Formats: sequence, structure tokens, C-alpha cells
Amino acid sequence: MYGLYAPILVLQAFCVYHAYRNNAEQRWYWLILLFPLIGSIIYLVSNFDGRDSLRTLKENVKEVVISNYKVEQFEKALRFSENIKNKVNLADAYTEVGRYKDAITLYQACLQGFMSDDPPIRMKLLSAHFMNGDHDQVVEFGSKLESEKSFKNSEERVAYAWSLFQTGKADLAESVFEDLDRSFTNYYQRLEYCKFLLKTEKSESAKEKLINLLEEFDQMQGTERRSKRNILREVRDLQASHFQSA
Repeated sequence: MYGLYAPILVLQAFCVYHAYRNNAEQRWYWLILLFPLIGSIIYLVSNFDGRDSLRTLKENVKEVVISNYKVEQFEKALRFSENIKNKVNLADAYTEVGRYKDAITLYQACLQGFMSDDPPIRMKLLSAHFMNGDHDQVVEFGSKLESEKSFKNSEERVAYAWSLFQTGKADLAESVFEDLDRSFTNYYQRLEYCKFLLKTEKSESAKEKLINLLEEFDQMQGTERRSKRNILREVRDLQASHFQSA
């Protein structure tokens, strides 16, 4: 009996995991949980179609069933060939599973020779340091990246701004956030700016910027709007939690 039910549990777990990762509507959770087999099949049919999607589904299931699957694959690749690409791939995988110190070690190992000043790798290293709570290191890397074009509107620059704030440089942090505040783009960066304004007790400015963001989302076409739905949801939640009408 257990042998028959175990695959259904795995399938159900994957569907719940995929629904969570993709911010699916609540109705999917009820369908999957109440009707494990039929509900999961309906969810898969509705969310995966075509050969590429099925291949993606297969890989995602492997990641759920074997939590360290991606890491193990990249570790094998690095043992086979210790090149920059394999080191970066493994460091990225370590970052995804929260092994920030291991990721930092690998990113640093990539910054040698002709790659010693590579902006993309330095940005990945900055991000890993930020997630590891090394704000002084983030500030050091960020200050050296400020002249890089690829850094100017990046999400890594948000980490730099927050680390400036965490290390007592609130004015510099605000100037970075202000530079990231560009209409009809940089939505994640501007959301973080709103959080910063709330953190520094500038509620009216935060309220105004949240309203501006929502107005821009209202002007988006369907495809673009769907691609930004996670940010839109967070903008709405932030507005509701701080500026809920009486």
C-alpha cells in the first residue's frame, strides 16, 4: 500500500512546491491537497505543455526528490574540469541552497589572472557576501563597482545600498536608492527604496512612491504585468500593511 502511495506523495509535494515557487492562485493548493492524484495531474496539465516544459518538469521533480541534485551535478562537473564556468555554476548552486560561504570561496577563486577584475563575478560575490551578512565586504565591493555600467541598475546595487545603511551610511544609501529610482523600470529596486524610506521613517515619500508604482503597473500589458506579478503583490502588501485606510 505504501509503495503505491509514495509516488503520489512525491507528485503532490512537487506540485505544492511548484505552486509556491510560482505564486499560484490559492485554488490550486486546495485542489492538490484535497485530491492528491487527480488534483496534481490537473495542475501539471495546466502548467506544463510541450517537450521543453516536460524536460523542465523532470528536472524540477529531481530537485524536489533529491534536494541536492543540482549541487551534486555541478560538483561532478567541477571535479571533471576545474574551469571558471564550472566554478561559477557550482557557486551559483551553493548560493541557491544557502551555502554562502562555499559560494564566496568559489567566486573568489574565479577572480584570478585575466578574470581578476570581472564585473559579473564581482557582482555575484557581492551578493553572496550580502546574503551571508558581511555588510563591510559588500560596501567594499560595491564602492569599487560603482563605475561599472552593468552595476548601475542591478539588483546587486540594492544590496550595496542596504549594506551602506547597515554600516551607518544612511545618506549614501539613500543617494544610491535615489539613483535607482527610474520611472517605468527598476521595479524591484524601487520597491526596496520604498522599504528603505519606511525604515528611515519617511512614510509620506514611501506612500507616494508606492502609489506611483501601482499606477505604472495599471498601465502594463498582460505579459509584462504577469512577469512582474511577484513585485506587484509585494507592493500591494506593503501599501496595505502601512497605509491601510481606516
